[in-house]
Amino acid sequence: MSVQRTSETPLLPQIISQVFDRLMDDLHHHLHEAGYEDLRPTHCLNVLRIMDCDGTRPTELARRAGMTPQAMNELVSYLERRDYVRRIPDPVDRRGRVVVYADRGTAAAKVATDFFADAEARWDGIVGSDRFRDMKFALAEILDSTPAGAPIHNGARSVAGDR
Repeated sequence: MSVQRTSETPLLPQIISQVFDRLMDDLHHHLHEAGYEDLRPTHCLNVLRIMDCDGTRPTELARRAGMTPQAMNELVSYLERRDYVRRIPDPVDRRGRVVVYADRGTAAAKVATDFFADAEARWDGIVGSDRFRDMKFALAEILDSTPAGAPIHNGARSVAGDR
């Protein structure tokens, strides 16, 4: 099957963005139905998904999320008041603190992980196992080919046949 690019055909980054937006909307709805009504997409995107399992300093969370430390502190405080996270002394440098999952956060993360596994199974069923695996590997290869923080592309246009 060959798909020709037309002015109506979205570019791949647009499609990825639309899939991601829909996935986040569905995740929010799923978490709400599972009893996590107070979790918002911003909490999942900017805190919970970027935390290290053994804890992450709030300043590092802010850097990873691309927000100010003050804004991150508000999100962490919100989650801490609702027992999703805790701030504990940094085991490496006891003067600092790290944010770790609290029991409720661990449970919500499990619900989200199961949701993502179900989403992958649905997509696999839609496009077929081989195509889904190839798509997943291709996207991972693109991601792995670029160091963190570096642009995905170098601004140069490729010429047909450069592959």
